[in-house]
Amino acid sequence: MAEPIRVIERREETLEERRQRVLERLADAVVHEEQAAERLIQLVALAEDKGLLPMLTALLERGDRVLAHVVDLLARDEYTSALQNAIGLAQALGKFDPSMLAKLVDGVAGGLADAKEATAADGKPLGVFELLALLKDPNVSYAIRFLLGFLSGMGKTLRSQGSPD
Repeated sequence: MAEPIRVIERREETLEERRQRVLERLADAVVHEEQAAERLIQLVALAEDKGLLPMLTALLERGDRVLAHVVDLLARDEYTSALQNAIGLAQALGKFDPSMLAKLVDGVAGGLADAKEATAADGKPLGVFELLALLKDPNVSYAIRFLLGFLSGMGKTLRSQGSPD
């Protein structure tokens, strides 16, 4: 009859076996995420070229002291209101419809380009009849209606919140 097993001998992985296993796993990951690996290498190279990598390394090495200094700075009165304003602005941006905000930004960019072109081309003052003719322009009319609608909605909201007139 066979003898019972009383001791289980666990086989320890050697350093070379572990190294080989880790290298195979990393090689599989690089092959699977080839584009991400290339972008990561490019990002690190750019950070090194611009001198950001040594700065980030030093920042991370002294992270606790840097974080304590940042917290001390933000606790000052002059920075507290700026931080509260930044948080309020971030919350306000979250309330906007992204597609409408994108249209508005595109409209502002187009308006600024046209305004620059119009003011550079002609230096004479705007006459009354010229102004009346511009009001018949469908683009100008649309922008004025949009602006008046915006002002109406803003006024309605401000009144409902009890803001001073």
